Amino acid sequence: MRKSVFILLLFINSIYSQDKSNGLSISGNLKVLFGLELITPKSILLELRPNLKIADIDSLGNYKFENLKSGVYKIKVIDFNIKPKEFEVEIKDKSITNFDLLVTSDCEINKEIAEIDIKLKKPRLLLIGSIAPIIYHNQGEFEKKYNIEYYDFGCMPPNEECVIQYNKTVFNYLDKKYGRKWRKEVRKDVIGIN
Repeated sequence: MRKSVFILLLFINSIYSQDKSNGLSISGNLKVLFGLELITPKSILLELRPNLKIADIDSLGNYKFENLKSGVYKIKVIDFNIKPKEFEVEIKDKSITNFDLLVTSDCEINKEIAEIDIKLKKPRLLLIGSIAPIIYHNQGEFEKKYNIEYYDFGCMPPNEECVIQYNKTVFNYLDKKYGRKWRKEVRKDVIGIN
């Protein structure tokens, strides 16, 4: 009888230990270096391997993976604005907080960003303005007519080459869809239009 109780207690202890190890977490903050600017991306997903858990970030760039066991994990940053990057982290016996991630943007994929925006029917024409963005009285008519939006980075733009690559992809899209007539109506301060 004592042997059965002892085995039962070992079994219960084993289950309790597994539940305790499932209570571990990894959390931190994500920032993207885009040109010379450090930003919090608006939308990004993080994938935890080997579990294939997905987490998104809040408006401040914070993320959290919960209910993990001890072991080695890889966090993969999933977003079209940056080079895919993986970070390795090992959890032993306690949760990991402040596992901050920094990724660098890649200009070469801004063409891909434009192609995705076009597929989503949300293309933009990018501007680099100043502290106070300039809005023309008739720009809303242009945006509505060509189903496009002007977007002004203000005085803290990403690398201008990235902006030009994005805009040229959108220019080609507009040329194919509307011919070249839109070019006579577009704002002349759109980057790369000249």
